[in-house]
Amino acid sequence: MTHAQEVKEIIQALVKAKKNLRIYPENNPVYARIVDDIHSRITSVLEYTGELSLKIRQHDIFFDGESVYHGDGKEENLALFFFKDGVRELTFNKGLPRNEMEDFLGILAVDFDREALDDDIVTLMWEKDFRFIHYMVDDSILLEDETYEERAVEEAKKASQDNEGILQAYREASSIEAGPVTHVIPITDADLDHMIREIEEDTDDKSIKLIHLLFEMLSQVGDTAEYGELAGFIGSALDFAVRHGNLDAAVYTLERIDEETAGDDCENEVRARLEDLKRFMCSEDFVSGIAEVLDEGTEFDEALLQRFASLLDSDAIPSFIHVLGELRSAQARRAVISILSELGRKDIQSVARGLQDRRWYVVRNIICILRQIGDATAVEHLVRAVRHPDKRVKKEAIRTLGVMGTADVLHVLNECISDEDELVRLTAVRAVGLIGTPLSKKILLDRVADRGFRDKTFNEKREFFEVLSRWRDDDVVALMIRALKRRTIFKRAKNTETRAAAAHGLGMTGSADALEPLMKLKNAKNRLLRDNVQAAIKRITGEREKRS
Repeated sequence: MTHAQEVKEIIQALVKAKKNLRIYPENNPVYARIVDDIHSRITSVLEYTGELSLKIRQHDIFFDGESVYHGDGKEENLALFFFKDGVRELTFNKGLPRNEMEDFLGILAVDFDREALDDDIVTLMWEKDFRFIHYMVDDSILLEDETYEERAVEEAKKASQDNEGILQAYREASSIEAGPVTHVIPITDADLDHMIREIEEDTDDKSIKLIHLLFEMLSQVGDTAEYGELAGFIGSALDFAVRHGNLDAAVYTLERIDEETAGDDCENEVRARLEDLKRFMCSEDFVSGIAEVLDEGTEFDEALLQRFASLLDSDAIPSFIHVLGELRSAQARRAVISILSELGRKDIQSVARGLQDRRWYVVRNIICILRQIGDATAVEHLVRAVRHPDKRVKKEAIRTLGVMGTADVLHVLNECISDEDELVRLTAVRAVGLIGTPLSKKILLDRVADRGFRDKTFNEKREFFEVLSRWRDDDVVALMIRALKRRTIFKRAKNTETRAAAAHGLGMTGSADALEPLMKLKNAKNRLLRDNVQAAIKRITGEREKRS
C-alpha cells in the first residue's frame, strides 16, 4: 500500500470519527478505541515519513500533490470544515502523543452550528498549543464558499438601497419651503424620545434619515445654545443606531462631520460641537457598543468596516485595542482586527503600544495587525516582541519579521534559531528564508555545517534543507549532495535522517545534478531514506518533463 492510500484511509477514519465522537462521552470505551485507532494509523505513517502534511482546499485535501479527499457538499465536508476558518495546511509530526491526538479529535468533533461556542477551529487549536500538530492559516480569507457571489449581490443591493435612502432624505429635507417668518423650534428631550420610539416601532431603520435631518437643522439654527443640544441628539440617535447594528449610520455621520467642517464658512461653535461628536465616536463607550453588536453575531461587510475605519481619528485606536481583549467571538475579533489594520495606518505607534498588553492573545493579534499594515517602522517594536515569554506570541513576532523585515533583523532571527522550543526554531528558519538575502543563506548554511546539526530531529533538518532549496545555487546543491552521500559509523540513525532530509531538499531544488546520486539510493533499505529519495527523483523528473 502506498503512502497516499494510507493517508486516504486516515482521512476516511477522521470523517467517521468526526461523527462518532459526538455520540460517545470521553470515558466511553468506544471513544477511546476511535482515538487509539486513528493515533495508530497516523503514527504508523509518521514512522517512515517523519511528517504527514495535508494541503487544505475548499472541497479537497491533498497529500504530496495528490487528492486524498473530496467533498462537494457543506454538511460533513471535512475539507470545508478546516477551510472555512482559514486553515490551509495541516501537518502531523513524528512523536505525536496520544493525548495531543485526542485533543485534536475533540476539536474535530465540535459541532459549531449547534454548540454555543464563540471560538473557531484556529482559536481552539491555539488554546491547545499543539507541539506535534502544526497548521498554516490564511489571515485574509475567512470563508470562500459557493454562496459568495450570492452574498455579494445581496450586499450590493443593500448598499444601493441605503444610498437611495440617504438621497431621498436629502431631497425631502431640501424640498421643505421656508416661510417668511419661520423660526427653528428647539427639540426637547421628549421630542427626541418620541422620534426614537417611532424608529423602534418601524421595522425600516430611519436612523440615517433622522441624523440627516438633525444635521440640516444644525446648519440652520442661529442660537449657539442650540448647537450643543442638536449635536447631543445626533450622538444619541447614532448610539442607538449602532447598538442596533446600523454601522452605515456611523459612516454617514463621520462623512457629514468631515463635510461640514471642511470649509472655512463653518462657524467655530458648530465646528467645536462636531469635533466633540467625533471624539465621542472614538471613545471607549461608543466603541464598546460596536463590540457588543459584533459579539452578538452581527456581521458587517468588509468594505463597510474599512470605510468606517478610514473616517475615524487615530484617537480611536486605544479604544479598539481595549475591546479586542474583551471580545468573546472569534468573528468579532476578526472585525476589530480589520478595523485596526486600516485605522492603524494613521498612527503606528499607538498600535504598537498594544504590544505591552498583559494578555498574550491581545499581543499576538496586535502583531497580526502590524503585519497587515506592513509599515517598516513597526519592525523595531516587533524585535522586542520576539522575547515575549509566551511562545505563541514569540512565533507570531518571528513570522512577521520574516514577512516585513530586512537584513537588519537577521541577527535577531539567528538567535531564535537557537531557542529551546523546536516550533520557535522552525518558525525562525522559515523567517530567515523569507528575507532571502545572501546573509540569510549563509546563516542557514553555517547551521547545517555545524556538528550539532546531525542531532536535530528529522523535521527540523528537513525544514533547513527545504528553506535552503529556495536559492537553488550551486553551493547549496553541493552541500545537500555531500549530506546525502555522507556515511558514518556512529549515530547512523541520525545520519540517515540527515541524508533523507537532504534528499527532500534536493528534490525541492529541481537540480538535474542531483539525479545521479539520488538514483543510486532509490532502493535504499531504510524506508525513510528510500521514500524521500524516490519523492525527490519524481519531483525533479516531473519538473524536467514540464519544461520540455
